[in-house]
Amino acid sequence: MTYIVVTDNLIDNLDNLDIDEFKYEKIKSNEFRSNTNVSLFSDDLYKFVTDEFFTFNNLVKINYDFSSKYIFQVKKSNLSKFQDIKSLQIIHNSKNVVEFFPWDLSNTIFDNRKKIDKRLLSFFTETESNFRMFLNFFSKEIFRLKLLTSADKRDVLEVLKEKEDYKYKKAQTFLKKTSSDNIDDSIKYIYKIEKKLVESTYNQENSKRFIIAMKQKLQT
Repeated sequence: MTYIVVTDNLIDNLDNLDIDEFKYEKIKSNEFRSNTNVSLFSDDLYKFVTDEFFTFNNLVKINYDFSSKYIFQVKKSNLSKFQDIKSLQIIHNSKNVVEFFPWDLSNTIFDNRKKIDKRLLSFFTETESNFRMFLNFFSKEIFRLKLLTSADKRDVLEVLKEKEDYKYKKAQTFLKKTSSDNIDDSIKYIYKIEKKLVESTYNQENSKRFIIAMKQKLQT
């Protein structure tokens, strides 16, 4: 049986994971790939690959036998393709899970004192669903700003069905430091990226460029 460890960051031991005790040895990915027949080993030790994330496609390409005694590390975004493999045990590295929220990235975009965290940028551009999660939140922030430039706050609250909370304090502070032209330009960028998402396959680099462009335009 093969084990896969679902983890955000590579780990080099299994001490903190809920795995039945068994003996294993650590190997590097080049050692794994150097074996012409990866399914055959003469000893009973599991082989734990410590230095690389694997995907389902990586293993299929080399005709990997999932009944072999290996332990691979996999990112959560690549987990779904493994679900139908019967001779596979999935272990989650829950102590290594880092949660990312769209408002974390949005707040960074608006603040010139902060650089964009590479982990945030990677997470929210890694897949189309992650990017859309961020884009939906960010778009609402921008349209809230646009409405506040031309309408009474009470009307905006009613239209968006929101309560007056920290979002509006943040918006009022930001409006004092930026121009309506910057907000309008941001809306144009949003429409452009939405069009690309509809008309073509998802492109991570386009999403990264959009986020970086928004920071350059909006940071105060």
